Amino acid sequence: MFNNRRFFVRFWPIVAQQVTSHRAGADADILPLLRRLRMPRGARVLDVPCGYGRHAVLLARRGYRVSGVDISTELLKLAREAARAQRVDVDFRHGDMRRLRFRNRFDLALNLFTSFGYFGDGDDQLVLDGYYRALRPGGWLVLHVINRDFIMRHYRPHGRARRLKGFRLEERGKMDWATSVIRTEWTVTFASRRAMQQALGLKGAGRRLMAAPRMRGVTHLRVYSCHELQRMLKHAGFRGVQAFGGLRGEAVSIDRRWLTLVASK
Repeated sequence: MFNNRRFFVRFWPIVAQQVTSHRAGADADILPLLRRLRMPRGARVLDVPCGYGRHAVLLARRGYRVSGVDISTELLKLAREAARAQRVDVDFRHGDMRRLRFRNRFDLALNLFTSFGYFGDGDDQLVLDGYYRALRPGGWLVLHVINRDFIMRHYRPHGRARRLKGFRLEERGKMDWATSVIRTEWTVTFASRRAMQQALGLKGAGRRLMAAPRMRGVTHLRVYSCHELQRMLKHAGFRGVQAFGGLRGEAVSIDRRWLTLVASK
């Protein structure tokens, strides 16, 4: 099992909105998918992990009854603020996606933009088992992740830096081909001590913290191939598993970055 919990609780809330803001247009791609699944307005949707609520709020605005679960209380705070700003009702809950407590409740469960693969094979299977229990008979799961086969052809050890609002973000990643795990080191260097205090929600800070306006975190991501995910979904109990190269129904290909698995209970 990978120890990513600290990263998503302490580090990711600082950068999440800025790092994923470029996906705003892509988020709307889930709407044609729901139409293809004939998901009517008023259907119950589970978004896990929901992060700061960009998908959950979008779906609630379109008339779906949405519940969102995330391990980060900071991101959930942002999600609730977004729901209030859009005047929609979303049931946001704090929790671990490996331990979902819902039973036979939802028409649709969503896991989008590579929010899967952070626990190792055994606990990743627990996540899929939890989705299966949460869905009502006939419900659907949409699992949208990066395509391991695409990475096999195109991956290079990477290092990049971006200047974002209030800080500089550096990423350095390397693939372990024996385990299909990408280890990424993340470093945030704040523009100022004040920017760091604001990002961390601190009104005051000790000298040691103030002397180093920087945060570091590490993630381990297990990337899966299409056949591996199909096997895991069937092991969880899903049937009728379909695979696509994206949210719009593209064909699976080694040259497509994304995998979208759609499975029914």
